[in-house]
Amino acid sequence: MTHAIDTTAPVRLGQFIDGREQAPAAVIEVRNPSRVAHLVGTVAAGTSADVDAAVRAAAAAAPAWAATSAEDRIALFARIADEIDAVADELATLVAQENGSVREIIRREIIGAAGAFRGVGDHLADKLAPVRHDSGPDGASVVVSRRPYGVVACIVPWNAPLILTANKIAPALAAGNTVVLKPSPFAPLGVTLIGRIAASILPAGVVNVVNGEGEVGAALIGHPAVRKISFTGGGQTARHVMRQAADRLTGVHFELGGNDPAIVLDDADLAVTADRIADSAFRRAGQVCFAVKRVYVPRAQLAEFGRLLAERVDRITVGDALDPRATMGPLNNAGQLEKVRGLRERAVAAGRDVRELGTVLDAGAWDEGHFLRPTVVLDAAHDDELVREEQFGPILPVVAYDTEEEAIAMANDTEYGLCSSVWSRSLERAARVADRIESGMTIVNSHLFSPVGTREIPFGGWKQSGIGWEGSPYGIEEYLQFHSVDVQALPQARAQG
Repeated sequence: MTHAIDTTAPVRLGQFIDGREQAPAAVIEVRNPSRVAHLVGTVAAGTSADVDAAVRAAAAAAPAWAATSAEDRIALFARIADEIDAVADELATLVAQENGSVREIIRREIIGAAGAFRGVGDHLADKLAPVRHDSGPDGASVVVSRRPYGVVACIVPWNAPLILTANKIAPALAAGNTVVLKPSPFAPLGVTLIGRIAASILPAGVVNVVNGEGEVGAALIGHPAVRKISFTGGGQTARHVMRQAADRLTGVHFELGGNDPAIVLDDADLAVTADRIADSAFRRAGQVCFAVKRVYVPRAQLAEFGRLLAERVDRITVGDALDPRATMGPLNNAGQLEKVRGLRERAVAAGRDVRELGTVLDAGAWDEGHFLRPTVVLDAAHDDELVREEQFGPILPVVAYDTEEEAIAMANDTEYGLCSSVWSRSLERAARVADRIESGMTIVNSHLFSPVGTREIPFGGWKQSGIGWEGSPYGIEEYLQFHSVDVQALPQARAQG
């Protein structure tokens, strides 16, 4: 059962509810951020009635799905992963055109999405196994088990749409929940197709996909049959989601933004550090929740580090996401472009050392897309707007510090706490500094996870970077709730009477 994807013409997708695709009455156009005039495709513009139908279908499917065995779920997930693999090349081309990340990055993302379905079963039996506690010869016992919530609303963003979708729906489904999936209108095509693949393999109603704008999101969050909401995106939207969820005390899981610090210690290998920090900071044009967003460097090494960083960033090639020569594509949308451009312009106006770098592959087409050149600000101050805010774009400030204590204090002086990194030749020293950073995750000598980190680290943040965790053996726990049975024996005399 291969879901063919034709990328030679605009892709047109309807809602997918209760096992059936439904033709849209109205559509949302999806434009290519590399060439805005290019229509990549359309998705159905959903309504609150569509949301109600999807949630009702999910609620009706929930009891039977919760009753399936872990083995049966794992077998179905393997089929979903195989189907994703079968269309990976076409899907990568499509999503690069709607998202703006270069195709090679999207191709790796698809591998991760398929891997999320394959790997979610590794610890499933252990997580679902009831634990029994016997009190002794009187026959009393307690059984602690875990049960699914029921219907889970999964709301995903545009920046890494496929892996973030898989990281939500795979554990939610593995836990025995059913799902209503809402993609971002800025990159809905690939997410809708991933949802459709899963929905076509699983029983009808277990996965449903509804696209739309604010009306659809509000209807989904406020629906009385939705038992948990998993949302990845910005803090402002999360506050809105939480206020709506509060009316029904609906559970929430949030993976939000980050303003990740990188602390470069005075014994770091500056060349390696500059290279790896650039890899993180400008991946997906900086539109990654966990990426280096600000760098703290010893004042005595600022000039040398700045030179090495600028040399590395200057090797970035900027162009169409499908151009194999491009190592960085455009920003996803006009709003993000204007935000980052404004941050850069205000840094220039403040007299900062702002370097616009990189090679433009097609200057004639530059204004046809949401392009910016990668930029470093080599003398930023900790209180600069660019340092205090999450820029979510290809601009990186570097801040000098005088003492290790000052660097740690500045790294922690933020409302965010997602990821962080420490750079040093001494792993012991780096680990001591890492232990003092206020974030959910800290990486030493990289800002990307190792293979074991990808597999084992619970992904999430402190402070305003989120509520709850994704990935790893712990991620499935977000979609399970406890149910305990306490069996108490009657007194012997009364039982006989």
